[in-house]
Amino acid sequence: MHAGTLKRYSYTLAIPGFTLYIIFFIIPAAGGIILSFVKILGFDLSSARFGGLQNYADVFTQPNMRRAIGNSFIFAVVTTIFKMGIGLSLAVALNRKTSLTNALRTIFFLPAVINTVAVGLIFSSLMHPADGLINTSLRAMGVGVLAQSWLVDTHLAIFSVCAIEIWKWSGFIMVILLSGMQTIGREYYEAAEIDGAGGFVKFKYITFPLLLPAFNNALILSIIGGLKVFDLIQATTQGGPGSATEVFGTLIYKSFGAGRLGEGCAASIVLALVIAAIAMPTYRYIANREVEM
Repeated sequence: MHAGTLKRYSYTLAIPGFTLYIIFFIIPAAGGIILSFVKILGFDLSSARFGGLQNYADVFTQPNMRRAIGNSFIFAVVTTIFKMGIGLSLAVALNRKTSLTNALRTIFFLPAVINTVAVGLIFSSLMHPADGLINTSLRAMGVGVLAQSWLVDTHLAIFSVCAIEIWKWSGFIMVILLSGMQTIGREYYEAAEIDGAGGFVKFKYITFPLLLPAFNNALILSIIGGLKVFDLIQATTQGGPGSATEVFGTLIYKSFGAGRLGEGCAASIVLALVIAAIAMPTYRYIANREVEM
């Protein structure tokens, strides 16, 4: 087939996907940007007027904005550290052939496929301060002193939700890192073993450097997911008690729920810019330190 014909054929095959991308991403994104400069209440188009940067100013003057920003960063940092640490540990432990390897991989990955809202509702019951299974079990084992008001204590609630997020997604991080480990050639380890290298040395100088591309992708996904969290918070605490678990996502939801569409769009764009400002430099920093296999 002629090169020019093949090129046109390739472009033709891309048209359906490109069309869907325009309809479901480009147009809504452009509409959101335009709407962020418009003051409008609900869907009453007669009330629409150009508001300039007023919606953006309103976003930063919301009563709980400072708390929401702080909680969003706490959630992102805590969950990213633990998801990456646990995911990496599981990947290293299960990167071998045993009779239980496939079963254990499946068990650890299963939480990632469960609906987040369902997970939130289940853990809301498990973490009930009086009748929850966690506190009931602790009291039955004679360590009732460890029982806590997991989702009710204003100082503990955000970390309790972090724990749920870590439980749910650590297995997903494990799968990403495990797939990266399995692309590393066995010859690297054989050469290191000839030189007398132990397990830690092989991990430090072979596994981790060659795992950086997969590690980078997993890290960025975790950071983005942490900063834009909404569904888990909404399903467990709705931002409470008080504003103890308020995050940027719940403020956006409340803006839309109150009919402040322009303000909600402005908040969404601010969140997208914050995520981009953190994720892109982080990705480039790690990508520049990747090594070729």
